[in-house]
Amino acid sequence: MNTDHEFFLMQLSDSFFPSGMFGLSNGLESLARHGMIKNEEDVLNFISQQIEFQLVPCDCIIFLTAMNAAKNNNIKELVEADNLFYSMRLIKEVRNTSVRSGSQILNCITQITSKQKNKFAKEFQTKIETGQAVGTYPVCLGIAAEFLGIPEESGMRMMLYSFSQNVVAAAIKLGITEHISGQKILALLSDKINFIAKNNKRESLNNIWQLTPMTDIFQMIHEHESSKMFIT
Repeated sequence: MNTDHEFFLMQLSDSFFPSGMFGLSNGLESLARHGMIKNEEDVLNFISQQIEFQLVPCDCIIFLTAMNAAKNNNIKELVEADNLFYSMRLIKEVRNTSVRSGSQILNCITQITSKQKNKFAKEFQTKIETGQAVGTYPVCLGIAAEFLGIPEESGMRMMLYSFSQNVVAAAIKLGITEHISGQKILALLSDKINFIAKNNKRESLNNIWQLTPMTDIFQMIHEHESSKMFIT
């Protein structure tokens, strides 16, 4: 088995990678501030629900579509997925953050991959510069995963783990839980993440959906709060 991709898998999922995701709480800060999330169990349930009702039916499909588009040099499919995902981010703060993170990933990946692969990435950057695309996070992460030879299953695991780790880190910074408890949360999520990664297949963009109304509402509230630790 070729394990060369494992280094890049670790690199992309590392919080040191300059994607800017460390500045996000994905709605956790506002929910905690208004008493909706109070402890370790609440954080675990929040992550599980976000995975089931947002990441799996939406973000993951976009991610896998982007990987496939990059593999086949299909810029049209990539642009379609990018614009669709952007249109489904209902909160301005969340839309803008996704684009900023995507841009950072794309800029970084063009510096560390071959010229041949850069040609496709730069074509996508041109689409962004001309207003035909925006460069959202799961699309650019999908491009990076494909260019670095990361298999779809591993890429899915990376994406779900990164989201979970980011929320856990936010919970620790907000004082909801402690570091050891944070690691416990991640361990409890491992079976769910591994199952999804092994069984989730690329679907048509027509099958995308999401249903996280409470998180959306509190992220809207978060936009207008004067004092906050995180961007979202």
